[in-house]
Amino acid sequence: MPNRIIPTLTVAAVLILLPAYQQAQAKPRTHDGFYLSINLGLGYYHSSAEAGGAEYTYSGLSIPTSLMMGGTLFDHLVLGGGVFFDSAPAPKEEINGTKTQADFTQLILGLGAYVDFYLNPDGGLHFPVFLGWGGLETISNGSAGGSDPTGFVMYFGAGYEWFFADEWSVGGLARLVIAPIELSGVTYLTFAPGFAASLTWH
Repeated sequence: MPNRIIPTLTVAAVLILLPAYQQAQAKPRTHDGFYLSINLGLGYYHSSAEAGGAEYTYSGLSIPTSLMMGGTLFDHLVLGGGVFFDSAPAPKEEINGTKTQADFTQLILGLGAYVDFYLNPDGGLHFPVFLGWGGLETISNGSAGGSDPTGFVMYFGAGYEWFFADEWSVGGLARLVIAPIELSGVTYLTFAPGFAASLTWH
């Protein structure tokens, strides 16, 4: 067997067996073991930039969604990764103070590492942080692509969850996305506060 296959199989085995092992050790109605969280909500986004002597601003209501997965390293701390999307259909576009209703959809997205700190493993108060890479995608006439600003993205949040089964809980999460993304040397400073309902296996 080629040498490079052995490490690949080892990593795959760990990724498959670790969640199962953690879940076998998990206590009921306690935030421990394997972690999976799905979020969907409502928010707002604002992105602004200066280029070619003009000021551009995009803003509007957004639909924040996210999927995060990981494991509990200590009693209080989750470490993992995931992806989030904040979709803003038909945002307002402003160029040098002139406002128009855009006929496109913008999507703030991020892929990266995720940590979630639970103040008490038996309680519901928690503080997630996301750090990764992403961008502001523009979708027009059902198609996306071309040049879009990209760069470092992050969000900070606070939420609370209530168990309704041994491992399942529901709750709410308030979070703020911050993304100083760039395209051709132009910075699009993007903010996206939002509130989402959460469904978590933990």
